[in-house]
Formats: sequence, structure tokens, C-alpha cells
Amino acid sequence: MSGYIFLIICILVGYFIGSINFARILAWAFNKKDITKEGSHNPGTMNMLRTQGFGEAILTLVLDAIKSGLPSLVAYFIFEHFFQIGHLAYFVTAFSAIIGHCFPVYYNFKGGKGVASTFGLFTFHPTLWWISLIAFVICFLLLLFVIKYGSVISFTYILSMSIVATCLFVINSIPNFIPIVVIIWVNVVLIFALHHANLKRIFTGKENKVDLMEKLKGKKKESVEEEKKTEEKVENKEEKKDDGKETH
Repeated sequence: MSGYIFLIICILVGYFIGSINFARILAWAFNKKDITKEGSHNPGTMNMLRTQGFGEAILTLVLDAIKSGLPSLVAYFIFEHFFQIGHLAYFVTAFSAIIGHCFPVYYNFKGGKGVASTFGLFTFHPTLWWISLIAFVICFLLLLFVIKYGSVISFTYILSMSIVATCLFVINSIPNFIPIVVIIWVNVVLIFALHHANLKRIFTGKENKVDLMEKLKGKKKESVEEEKKTEEKVENKEEKKDDGKETH
């Protein structure tokens, strides 16, 4: 029972570390910009790519992955050694970090959408890390050459890794696999919920594209202001439709 009590510490540590927002920090450090006032206003990797550049975006991705994955890996080894609940401690800590990233206490609970932190959850796991890296490379190549929608690529990675992890844990009957699988899929629901605006734009064919090749060349295919105006137009149209429905 004592091991489960110590999980509360993992939750708190994961949350407070996850609440550190590297997009905000890096955008200000490199360009003296407030990322929440640029592009889509989202303090995450994709908005960093659109508004700050490829290098800043990759650094944001890596740091957001580390902040969820590394503390979780430490928790795994400690709890596996003393309490034999390493996998549970890992996912509890990682999910707490993702919650911190999405709802950070340091920024009035206004954070990112959890994709990069979820990448860290899968990439630092002792069993899943190599599968996660392969999935990441495949998704990167798809974004580079085939699919120009960052949100679609993010959903593809998260869904594929969640399915693979669930199958492996259930087949191998790892300890506490039921709560672990629940955590994995609650995280999927959370991320999809936070991306509801992206989902609407995808279904209506109005989602913004990201030309990664152009970003690699250091060029901007369209200005941040144009992207912002496009998103605002879509949101205004959706609001008018909703208002029209309410009046009938």
C-alpha cells in the first residue's frame, strides 16, 4: 500500500515539471516574442514551427518530451525496485506532466495541447521507446513529403502508439495493465478534446497546412498574419452558424 501512497508524490512532481512551458521560454529567449500572441497563440511545437522556425520547434519538442519522459523514467526505476509497480508509476508521472503542460499552474492553467509531452511518454518508456522513434520517423517523413497537416500527423502518431502500447501491455499482461491502459486512452481523449478546433477545420477542409520542406529551407510560405486571419475567419463563421442555430 505504501507504494501507491508514494504515487501521490509522482503526480505532484510530474504536474509541476510539466507546467514548465518551453515554447514560451524559447520564443522569448531567442526572439523576444510572446508565443501566445503569435500565430495560433498555442504555446506548443507546431506554433513554434510556424512562427519561430524549425530549430526552435525541434528544441521545443525535445524539451517538452524530456519534461514528461525523464521524470517518469526515474519514477519507473525507483518504484520497480522498491514496490514492483514501475510501469504504473511511469504512466502516472507522465500523464501528470501532460496535464501540467496542458493546464500549467504557472500560466493561469493556459498551456499547450499535449502532443510533444505525449511523445515523451512513449519515447522514454523502457519497452516502447524504439517503437516510438520508428513511428516518429515515419510521421516526420509523412509530414515532409505527403501529408501537410501537422494535426493529422499528430493524431496518427498518438493513435498508433496508443494502440500498439495497449496491445503489448494486454498481451504480455504487465502488472497493473488495466489502469495503465485507462491512462493511455484518457490521454488520447484529452488531446483530441484540446484539438477540437483543428478537428472542425479538418472535417471542413479548412485546416492550415505546414510546408515542412519550406521550413527546413528557412522560408515562410505564408505569413503568420495570414494564418491568423484564416483561423479567425473560420472561427467567426463557426460562431455565426452556431448563433443561427440557436435563434431557430
